[in-house]
Amino acid sequence: MKQPTLVQLRSLRLKALARDHQVVAAMNASISDTPDSLVKELMDTHGWPAHEALCAVKGLQEKALRDTSEQEAA
Repeated sequence: MKQPTLVQLRSLRLKALARDHQVVAAMNASISDTPDSLVKELMDTHGWPAHEALCAVKGLQEKALRDTSEQEAA
């Protein structure tokens, strides 16, 4: 059986914590919904085409992940 990665283990740990703590569950849900909300805002309010909104949000997510990884490595 293939061993789970560290990222997968952390994700499982967060899900377990969210089951037991409403505040953690609410924060996790708001973070999870944010990219979709931002894409919708860019499209509906600012008139961005869908592909541009999705690419912009994807870029932000990748930057946030890189920044987090760099902080973790330091």
